[in-house]
Amino acid sequence: MTSLLEQEKRLMEELARRVHRTFAAARAAGTSPDTFADVSAIADAMTAALPSHHIYDQIVGPFYDTAGLTRWWGISRQAVSKKVATHTLIACQLDEGQWVYPVWQFTSSGTVHPTLIPVWKTLRAAADPWTCALWLCAPQDALDGRTAAQWLTEDRPLEPVLTAARADAQRWTT
Repeated sequence: MTSLLEQEKRLMEELARRVHRTFAAARAAGTSPDTFADVSAIADAMTAALPSHHIYDQIVGPFYDTAGLTRWWGISRQAVSKKVATHTLIACQLDEGQWVYPVWQFTSSGTVHPTLIPVWKTLRAAADPWTCALWLCAPQDALDGRTAAQWLTEDRPLEPVLTAARADAQRWTT
C-alpha cells in the first residue's frame, strides 16, 4: 500500500513536470509574465481538485468540499447548491453545516457518473444523504461483494443496483 507521503511525492513530481511544460509553452508563445502573476490564485485552482479529509473518509470518502468543487468546475456556490437540491450531485452535510461531495462519484472529466444519479434519486426519496451515501458504499452480495458505487463506476449494468435501491428505499419508508 502506498503511503500518503509517497503519494504526495508522486503528485509533486507530476505537477512539476506539467507546470514546467506549461511555462515552456508560454515562453515559446511569448506569453506575458503577468499571466502567471497571481501565484496564489493559480495554486488555489490547482489544489481545488484535491480531496479534503473528514470523519467519514473511511467509509464514504474522501470528499471534495464546496470551495474546491466550485473552483474545479468554475461555477458558483449557488450552481452547486442547485445540483444538490435536484439530486444531480451526491452531497452530504457535516454537523457544522459544510457540504462535502464523495470523490468516487466523479468521472475523470469531472462530471458525476451518470448511472449514479437515478440510484441517488431513488435512495434520497426515502432517506437522508448520509444513509444513502453509506448504502452506496456498502458491499452487496447481489453485486459480487462490490459496493454499488464501485459497480456503477466500473460501467456495470445499472438495473441490479436500481432494483436493490428501490427495494431498500421501499423498506425504509414502511
